[in-house]
Amino acid sequence: MIRVMAHIAAIVCAASIASCGLQGTFGFKKFGQDAYHRLDGVPEFASDETVEWAYVFRKKYGERTIGIVYQKKELVWVEMLTGTGRIDEFNRIVYGTIRDFPPGAYQIVLTDLKNDNRLIATKEFVIYERDAGED
Repeated sequence: MIRVMAHIAAIVCAASIASCGLQGTFGFKKFGQDAYHRLDGVPEFASDETVEWAYVFRKKYGERTIGIVYQKKELVWVEMLTGTGRIDEFNRIVYGTIRDFPPGAYQIVLTDLKNDNRLIATKEFVIYERDAGED
């Protein structure tokens, strides 16, 4: 019984630590749009368009360097591009651009470089080839 209680306590502790991480929301903006929009599910973008994205942190977390990784789905997730963003007391948004990606399934992965690359968030998206008659 004590062993079961200790196991449950460990699970609850791990869950609470994970939920105390850096939190926020992804938004996307296509050419000609004035604002970023939250897109639920897995958004789809044409391969010939440029899409700006932003991740807005819910609150100020102090000065942090955020790792930004673009991955493509092959048999496993394969790293395509990497970069960094920065947040601080005055800026709680990191930005990026999706452009010139071949058709396929992708994801953006954000990590906290200050905290052993702890995962902050991921957002999957699909790039498709636009049909000749499609606008």
